[in-house]
Amino acid sequence: MTVSGKVVPLHRPQRDAGQAVDGLPPKVLIEWTAWLRERIVPAWRPDEWDGETHLFSGDVDHAGTAVFRCDVAACDALTRIRRGLCATCEKTHRAGSLGLKEFKAAYVPDRNRVISGERADCRVQGCPRDSVLWGLCNAHGSLRHKDLQRDPDSELVSWIERQSPYGPSPACLVAGCRYDARATWRLCGIHQSRWKKATAAARGRRSAPSAAWLERQAPFLNVHQFSLAPLHPVARLEMLYALQQRDERGQKIDPVAVRQAVSHLAERAESIATATAEQLPSGTQANVDALVRETHRILRSAFDRFEGVDPRRRDVLDLSELGVKSLRGGITQRPLGLDVTDIRQPWLRQILVTFIAETKPNTTEARRGLRVCSAVSRAMDARPGGGMDPSALVFADMNAVVDTFRVLPKLDGGPMSSKQRGGLLSFFFKILDYNRAAGHLDGMSASFARHSSHVIKAEEVDEDDVGKALPESVIGQLDDYADLLGQGATHGKMTPEQVQAMARAVYELLRDTGRRPYEIAELRTDCLEHADGEWLLIWDNRKGRRLNRRLELERDTVETVRTWRAVRETLDLPTGSEGFLFPPAGENGKIRHLVSEQISSMIRKWADSVPVLLSEEFDRNGDRVPFDRSLIYPYAFRHSFCQRYADAGVRIEVLRELMDHKSMQTTQRYYRISHKRKREAVNVMRLHTVDRRGRSAPMASATAYEARSVAVPFGNCTEPSNVKAGGKACPIRFQCAACPSYRPDPSYLPAIEDHIRSLKADKEMAVMMEADAFVVKNLDDQVAAFQGTAVTMRKLTEAMSPEERNEVEEASAVLRKVRAAQGHGGAVALGMPGLPGQRGGSTA
Repeated sequence: MTVSGKVVPLHRPQRDAGQAVDGLPPKVLIEWTAWLRERIVPAWRPDEWDGETHLFSGDVDHAGTAVFRCDVAACDALTRIRRGLCATCEKTHRAGSLGLKEFKAAYVPDRNRVISGERADCRVQGCPRDSVLWGLCNAHGSLRHKDLQRDPDSELVSWIERQSPYGPSPACLVAGCRYDARATWRLCGIHQSRWKKATAAARGRRSAPSAAWLERQAPFLNVHQFSLAPLHPVARLEMLYALQQRDERGQKIDPVAVRQAVSHLAERAESIATATAEQLPSGTQANVDALVRETHRILRSAFDRFEGVDPRRRDVLDLSELGVKSLRGGITQRPLGLDVTDIRQPWLRQILVTFIAETKPNTTEARRGLRVCSAVSRAMDARPGGGMDPSALVFADMNAVVDTFRVLPKLDGGPMSSKQRGGLLSFFFKILDYNRAAGHLDGMSASFARHSSHVIKAEEVDEDDVGKALPESVIGQLDDYADLLGQGATHGKMTPEQVQAMARAVYELLRDTGRRPYEIAELRTDCLEHADGEWLLIWDNRKGRRLNRRLELERDTVETVRTWRAVRETLDLPTGSEGFLFPPAGENGKIRHLVSEQISSMIRKWADSVPVLLSEEFDRNGDRVPFDRSLIYPYAFRHSFCQRYADAGVRIEVLRELMDHKSMQTTQRYYRISHKRKREAVNVMRLHTVDRRGRSAPMASATAYEARSVAVPFGNCTEPSNVKAGGKACPIRFQCAACPSYRPDPSYLPAIEDHIRSLKADKEMAVMMEADAFVVKNLDDQVAAFQGTAVTMRKLTEAMSPEERNEVEEASAVLRKVRAAQGHGGAVALGMPGLPGQRGGSTA
């Protein structure tokens, strides 16, 4: 039943004689079952489905069936776990001491064992009856029992050879049951026990089982089988229809899950389509609950179509009915819909539904469309007439819509960036333009349209904003709680320990490589390359359409990949994920690797689980305040990685290549230093300049530091002509250490040390080339002079108090970043800037 296009559960009283299922009128029931039969495929999976017995026997070679052969080489039993063990082998493995890989290769099961409920024929040659005890049928087992009473030492094999076979026993009356019937009631032992239990109240006066009881009995089921017989006849048709719909959408059929769902629904719902919410969840297993809910959703939508209800006119839209795509590919299977009740204007609701139904966006875009149309609806509510008549809309109405987006907050009420607000406004125009172009808005006023003034201007960026990079002290604290990564999380069939190992590997790669979350998720198993003595990471920049990129790795990061690959070898990998480093959670074969949404959930849950996380700010009492955990998300580690290099003074063109940025402006943001911070750094550093002899030569003011000197690669220069030329007209060709105008300070120390190494290499080359002695001597003199400057800088720094030293180091970092952005960073080494607690890396 539907009310105003919304599906509501049917709450009906216990039906009386003559009433149909769940109170449905007999005519409706007949039409509903006929509607289902017309749409059910009779020849569905002919090698697996038996429509007469309602029995499904999964084929291990069918890609759409979650049944597999036991991974033990010598075992022919079945399991529901790909590359897993059957129940018997699993039990044996747990009781033994062999590792899993050795067990799979070496273990040989007992050839006489009973495999997953299968019964072999009697061991007496030619006897077709089922074996029960000693591998004998009931009749031969009775004879053997009598023989042992006469002769306890009687040998079994010789006794079997002397026996004659019996004729075949009649089959059990339950359809599809493969066991022999006993004399009583013509039932096998299993169904005989069930009949006794069902008629316990009539003990001593039981009659033969009725046809109705037999029809609702499932045969003994193996791991690859399920039966729909226990369901009510209407529910049986409904379940078969739902399974065929799922099969058509490419979803796998798990016989064990279906069997458990059937067991739950058999006694609770005579019709699944009209079942109440209380009848649906089983509360046993998540996958069974999901199957029950999805089956109900499929049938609820089918019942709506049977009643002539347009799924696009409901208050809660079924995304799968509209063909919305999931983020992982294919039609979404989400049980929850899109509630459009907040969109009051019929035309606005219609253009949203039409856009979704005809363009088939993914779930994120569909929900984004709901958000923007809800915002437009609120704007229309405040206008004269409430925006109900599309033909009466005017230009002022569009202005009101744009004004609403200009102040639109986040869903949690917090401020939203201008870029995000502009993106949402553009998405509304996209919906509107599509419907106009498709001819769905012919009656709408032409005045209600976008104008060039309808834009959201970019906000001024605060230069003092530290950006989205996490402070190194926060990353150090996170490292201390790395053992909490992945705790309480699930990921497919992985054990908790395997999930934690994967989460840790993902985090360390995010932190140490600065790659985007999706780039980490899509890494391949062969992502490491060793060339010229260095380890490289191979990754794909899909955003920039640049594939097979290389990034130099530190040894610790290489070990991270190796450690995870060792864990990965023990996994039961989902189909199609063999070539990827991090497997997906699902087993549908469409998503072959971890997705960035899962990484985001993993990192955020971990950040929330850290007991204490302190920022670099202090309260009035001088105590550090808690860090805002909402700032910890996967992409923040890319910002942190880039900021780490920028702070180290790496030249901007080098960092751009390292980050694989397309635009230099993107890299430039990480070098942004406010005028205030730069001025403060200069005020500190001007007091620590020295001359070429190492004598203190402080600048009189910050203006003198900047205006009366020019930054050259190894220090400031006060030579007037060179200052006027911007540092490009040195009279003595940049032999700074010999110049009286040379004014180095501690911020240049890394560049000086790097220049010393370069000079030594030049000297060695000059010696090999047998250059004249004056060339070699000149290089030696320069090395000695710059070494003296470096020693002076170190002594000055060591003589400072801890507070003064920290102040100088912070000022040095600021000035190096400024010079790197301006191209005056010097030949800064490209070693990885060290993380808190890590060895190696340049701090320059």
